[in-house]
Amino acid sequence: MRVVLQALGMVFYPLIVHLLIELDRPWLAVAGLVVTSAIYLTLLVGLQRRSGAHPAWLGLYLGLAVLGAINLLTHAHWALFFPPVIINLAIGAIFALTLRPGSTPLVTQMMRFEYHGEPPPPLAAYGRRLTIMWVGFFAGVALLSVVLALTAPLVVWSLFTNILNYVFAVLLLFAQFFYRWLRYRQYGVFMPWDTLRGMARQPWPGRGHLTVGGGRAAK
Repeated sequence: MRVVLQALGMVFYPLIVHLLIELDRPWLAVAGLVVTSAIYLTLLVGLQRRSGAHPAWLGLYLGLAVLGAINLLTHAHWALFFPPVIINLAIGAIFALTLRPGSTPLVTQMMRFEYHGEPPPPLAAYGRRLTIMWVGFFAGVALLSVVLALTAPLVVWSLFTNILNYVFAVLLLFAQFFYRWLRYRQYGVFMPWDTLRGMARQPWPGRGHLTVGGGRAAK
């Protein structure tokens, strides 16, 4: 249930925020930020009690809820600028941490779900390059979000951070699989849903887990 709610939040929150900004109702978007942060915070508190949740995530959603509440009281909307920057930097950091010595790049780890084990060495090397690419993508999105927040009208900032960056991410995802089909199809043809299907089946030892910084490096 928690995963479903998080997924729905990731899909609908940016769409609703952009719609409210287009309708010139940024205060409602701020209210949505407060409610969404409070819901995530409640879910994480429950997770903390059962199996543990990283304190940083608890602090993040608590901070966003507090900033949003301050905005509501002061009739401001600058709290809206924080989530796109923080989220993209956090995801980029997750990818980057798997590039450390002794770790397996995150994209290479995902390939294991397709092959039910280690991918062929050329694909493992390709997975490392893709991991570096995604680090750059998320860092670039975060940087551009800051630039637009400081220089562009609110509706332009919202169009990029809440709509276009997700479109670019999906296009980049399918582009990497298309290039992989062109360059490495002798090792099998896979698409994003194949990776998800492999993760759902979890057929190999250590399955279902992606490690950040602790996995064995691909050779």
